Amino acid sequence: MTKNIVISGETMTGKTMVALALVGKLRKEGHKVGYFKPVGSKSFEYSSEDIDVDEDAAIMKEVLGLEVDVSCVCPIIRTKSSYDELLRVGHDKLLKKINECYSKGASGMDYMVIESAKAPWNLLHVDLSAPQIAKELSASVIVLVNFPDVAAIDAVFLQRDLFTQHGISEIGVILNMVAPMLKKTVEKKIKPFLEENCMKFLGVIYQRRELFSPTVRDILRALEGQMIAGNDKLDLLIDRFLVGSMAPENALKWFRRAKDKAVITSGDRSDICLAALETDTNLLILTGGMGPDIRTLSRAKELGIPIMMTAHDTYTTGQLVDRLVGMVSPENKEKIAIVQKIVGEAIDLTGFDS
Repeated sequence: MTKNIVISGETMTGKTMVALALVGKLRKEGHKVGYFKPVGSKSFEYSSEDIDVDEDAAIMKEVLGLEVDVSCVCPIIRTKSSYDELLRVGHDKLLKKINECYSKGASGMDYMVIESAKAPWNLLHVDLSAPQIAKELSASVIVLVNFPDVAAIDAVFLQRDLFTQHGISEIGVILNMVAPMLKKTVEKKIKPFLEENCMKFLGVIYQRRELFSPTVRDILRALEGQMIAGNDKLDLLIDRFLVGSMAPENALKWFRRAKDKAVITSGDRSDICLAALETDTNLLILTGGMGPDIRTLSRAKELGIPIMMTAHDTYTTGQLVDRLVGMVSPENKEKIAIVQKIVGEAIDLTGFDS
């Protein structure tokens, strides 16, 4: 009988990263493991005129070598074209499609790792939220929560209550993006406190650049950009993104506070560009399809700082790069191996879903 594990968390909590690591860990132990994402969102990069595709599903199908068609890796695609797009289809038809595709993916598998939608409460309006799907598939649940400080403890309990209210009793917790300074607090206080409150503590993923920081190559792909300078710097890591839209004298103060950053600004803001280049900047992203002036280009080449140009506006660019934190791509084999090793070693499933 296939054992099902739902990975639940809000957006940008690394669900796909943990799913990738968990599949790798279980496969390494000799199990046959599949991946399933019942509900996703339309990706314009991966979709075509004939089919709507979820980005995570497309990536995981390729990375994990899944044989099932991508339309069954993630059968329900939400386009958000209207509030009632799924209501018009109806709960019964949606659930039937989910069960049919799950059965195809789970055939012959020991485990199915199931990634929830952007938040565990998504699709409550059609009775297909993460807790409701977990109950339908008789799944255990891993709650994934970003834990930058101890106040995030409430986010763990919010998810616990949501799942227990729907009859889910097997709940594990993984804390993500935990500051190393919290290690003693997590081990000595947070872990026993969670286990005293009916949750199995499964691991901690501490903040590490190689896990969460995208490379210039990742950003180039996401922005469909063009390298103006620095083609030999595509593997540089970017720790922070700053938008340069202020006066140059204020920008310089702001830029000096961040290291290994990318600065996003319009191509016609040479004052901002030059200010960014005089600080610890790993990448200059010019928006609106406007390239740098000769002073900016010359200074960047002199300092060895790459410049990228994208047709997207500054706001859209900021939105796109925010999604890259902790993301993996099929082309980045090194990042995949790092994720599977570091995250896999951080997860301990002993006594969970046994």
